Amino acid sequence: MYQPILLYTTEEHGCSLTTFYVRVEQHEPTLLMIKTCNNEVFGAYCSSRWVERNIKDDRGNRQAYFGTGETFLFSLYPERAKYPWVGMEVDKVQHGAELFMAADSKMITIGGGEGQAIWMDENIRYGKTDTCATFNNPPLVPGGDFEIRVLEVYGFATDQLS
Repeated sequence: MYQPILLYTTEEHGCSLTTFYVRVEQHEPTLLMIKTCNNEVFGAYCSSRWVERNIKDDRGNRQAYFGTGETFLFSLYPERAKYPWVGMEVDKVQHGAELFMAADSKMITIGGGEGQAIWMDENIRYGKTDTCATFNNPPLVPGGDFEIRVLEVYGFATDQLS
């Protein structure tokens, strides 16, 4: 059985992407949860290590997006919903539908193609949500813009119960 472990929370670790990366980048998978100042709760199951944001392509350029089709979005409040990768239901996905995770020193993004499902700024204070081709989700909050009250990221460890 896998047990959740709190890796990062803005309440304890502050609002710094540098601290976020130091605390979470070697863990796979992670569960990213956001509570807004309007009490909406939503997030993403992130299938890949955040350190993959640093991988370079054949020409030495940093790859913008990483992750796999195991990544999905969810909303818990005010409505409960799950938004899996659109590629789970079709044989061929359109361009832009395989944009799972992106991150650098200025932002974090989940989903892409015609919009970003979740985008957060470098201060982990403000964000946006929109429909995106990767998950075919509606905006996760009314109006699309949100202010972050708390960001939490969980990893998972095996339980050694006998």
